[in-house]
Amino acid sequence: MKRDVHLAIGAIAFFAYTYLRDPSHSEITGYAFIYAFIAAISGSIIPDILEPPTNWAHRGLFHSKRILKITGTVFLLTALMKLYIVSSFFLGYASHLLADATTKAGLPD
Repeated sequence: MKRDVHLAIGAIAFFAYTYLRDPSHSEITGYAFIYAFIAAISGSIIPDILEPPTNWAHRGLFHSKRILKITGTVFLLTALMKLYIVSSFFLGYASHLLADATTKAGLPD
C-alpha cells in the first residue's frame, strides 16, 4: 500500500477518534490537537520506515499480527489514561497494520 494511502487512513482514524473522544470540541484544542494529529500521521508511516517496502515480502516483525496486538493494546490503555498524543501515535500505527492486513499479502504472524 502506498504512503499517501496510509497517511489518509491515519488521518481519517485520527479525526474519528478525536470526534468520538471529544464530540463537543471542548477538551482537545490548540496545540494538543496539532501534536496529536502529527503523532497519528507519523504512526501511520512508521512501519514502512522501520521496514521499507523494497519488495512484496518486506513485511516482517514491525508489520506482524503480534505488533498489531501490542499497538492496539497500547492504544486502548493510553486512550483510557487520556494520553491523547501518545494514543494518537499508536492509533496511526495500528491503522497502518489494519490497512495492510486487508491486502493480498496480509500480515505475517
